[in-house]
Amino acid sequence: MIFHTFGDREKPAMLLIHGVLCPWQMWDEVIAHYRERYFLIVPELDGHTQDVVTRFHSVEEEAEIIERYLSLCGIGALDTVCGLSMGGRIAAMLWKNGRVRIGNLVIDGGPLVAAGGFVSRMVRNFYVDIVEKCRKRDAKTIENSKRNFLPEKYTEAFLRLVDKMEEDTIVNVCGSVCGGGFPTDLPTDGMRILYLYGTKSNEMLSKKSAKLIRRHYRGVRLVKCKGMMHAELLCFHPQDWLKLVDEFLNQAAG
Repeated sequence: MIFHTFGDREKPAMLLIHGVLCPWQMWDEVIAHYRERYFLIVPELDGHTQDVVTRFHSVEEEAEIIERYLSLCGIGALDTVCGLSMGGRIAAMLWKNGRVRIGNLVIDGGPLVAAGGFVSRMVRNFYVDIVEKCRKRDAKTIENSKRNFLPEKYTEAFLRLVDKMEEDTIVNVCGSVCGGGFPTDLPTDGMRILYLYGTKSNEMLSKKSAKLIRRHYRGVRLVKCKGMMHAELLCFHPQDWLKLVDEFLNQAAG
């Protein structure tokens, strides 16, 4: 894992955790927006590094690596943690572990429910196919990715990522993210939670996760992004995403 940092270390810390097959640069507009207000920490997760080959093993291990890094930096509290998709599951693991105090938790489509073996295999095969075709620079797959997954400005970073990604990483990601549920009795200790999700078919796990977190954690704010796919709001409409997060964070400050 590689850590990128931005802003003044004396400011409150904000952690930004990307999703599956996403380059860390997907946070560029968020970084630009918050770098004067926060000290920003942006992991380049294992299996998603663009300049060296690394292997993703589990969301638990990724959370532990982040915790060790924060400890080495002398950071025991995070004002805000934002996680997209798989990054949302890792953010939730930081909450579960309880080793770092979190003030505000923003999860965008993070799967917090078990998917089952069939769905896990389907997702795994889907990602393996994308990675293999993009490595071969299949024009149709790359164009589909630009329309439905990541905007064109991230294509170069995305292709560097898939060129270094091992198939074991994809298998481990799908098994870890889809393979287990999430506790329903964790202490919040004053932590505020914002959970965002879309309404298209590929948000099935996110919809179920929203129901779970609403049922078991009082005070959570849920935002349904009508007509949107998984991760669409942040990836394709980051300024709209920032407005929602700003409103949430400003309520906490007030």
